Amino acid sequence: MTALGCTAVEPTLAERLERLLCDYLDDPKRDFDIAAEPVAIQAGSALVLVRLVDADPPVLRIFSPLLRQVERGGELLAELNEINAHLSFLRVFWREGTVFAATELLAESVDATSFAHACDAVSDLADYYDDRLHQRFGGELAYG
Repeated sequence: MTALGCTAVEPTLAERLERLLCDYLDDPKRDFDIAAEPVAIQAGSALVLVRLVDADPPVLRIFSPLLRQVERGGELLAELNEINAHLSFLRVFWREGTVFAATELLAESVDATSFAHACDAVSDLADYYDDRLHQRFGGELAYG
């Protein structure tokens, strides 16, 4: 209760995460629904997507399709494994013709610092490795 006897209305989890995303992007617009579909962020030549996943507990997934239409092969999987060996709190993987970079956070505990760190980490990883993997394994970049 507030001093005037009115109950303060807490924002929903999705609204709180959308506010963090707006603050991260330095864009006050709120014309998206993070729970309905991923929100796209361009990071150099990479596309980063942010989505609230309806799970128990709720998960904030930040991911990037580094390469599309790339064939799975031993060399590619070995390279992704080598990259993963040097990462903390992130991973790269191949799924259905696409190489992804991703991280997940427990949505209820996300604050501005952890949100920005996760977005920056996926953005930096994706922008660094997309071109390098493309040169070696082909496929399509999100941008570029």
